[in-house]
Order: sequence, then C-alpha cells, then structure tokens
Amino acid sequence: MMQTETDVTPFLHDPLEVQSAIGSGDLGSRVLKETIAGLASESMWRQLWLVADSLSREVSVLFDRDGRIWVDIGTAGQVRLSPPVGATIPFSLWIHTHPWDAYWSQTDLSTLASYSRILDSALVLGHDHMKETRKAEGDCERLGAGAPLSVWTSEEVRTYEEAGV
Repeated sequence: MMQTETDVTPFLHDPLEVQSAIGSGDLGSRVLKETIAGLASESMWRQLWLVADSLSREVSVLFDRDGRIWVDIGTAGQVRLSPPVGATIPFSLWIHTHPWDAYWSQTDLSTLASYSRILDSALVLGHDHMKETRKAEGDCERLGAGAPLSVWTSEEVRTYEEAGV
C-alpha cells in the first residue's frame, strides 16, 4: 500500500517538545513536521536550518499556490522535492537546507530546471546565510544561459541579517 503525504499545518511547538522529537529519531513526528512548517511560514530561516542541523539531515518545505505546506526530511546529504498529492500548482516557494553552505547543487539545479514551469521561487539555507532564486524579469544575472535555467535569477548569498530575518 502506497502512503501519500498530506499537507502539514504549521505550528511552533514548545522547544522542549521539539528537542524530544529530535532525540527520538522519529522523522515522521507530527511535532517536527508542524514545527518545520511553522518556522518556514514565519520566515524563521536560521531556526529552520538549526532544526535540520540538529536532525543531521536536509529538510525541504514546499508551499503550494493556496499556501498549503508540505515537509520532507531527507538524508544527511540530500533531500528531494517530492511532488505532493493534492497540491495546487504553481508552487509559490520551495525551501531546503544544506548541511553548511547555501549554494545551488547540481541536484538543486536539476530540480529547478524540472519545476521551472510550476515553481515561482526557491531558497537554500546554510548555517548563517541563504541563497534565493525567483523567476527572472528583464536584464539580470541568470542561473543558466539556456532554458530552462535561464528563467531563474542568480542572486548573491545573503546573511540572515542582510535578509532581515
């Protein structure tokens, strides 16, 4: 029987509850997924990265057009964007964490290329900084010279302070 993921209701659980959930190793924990969704919905990027780091895993958060949120917890070196059942496209935002530095890996670039028609923007979070891309308009630096990466902006890494979070 195939298990389908459902959207997650964002909720910022008590930090002690979150630490207990992290310690339990239960990656499907409601407390973990709701907290990750809550941190993402509140643009609490540093705290979101810290939760992923505490899990020693990469985390992915996807917002659909209606503001519903899906959370995936991957491995120590990778988390894939899993198309959620029941989501409404286009997706407004894809956020994911990297173990230390924020950059567009080859896997990330492949994902952005694959989702270029149904995704509006993306963030990758590092330990004290982030990198963003969005649909490019006008004259700007692009992630690639040709389609489909040419639809994405290539933006500088920003610290969380520079990003205002």
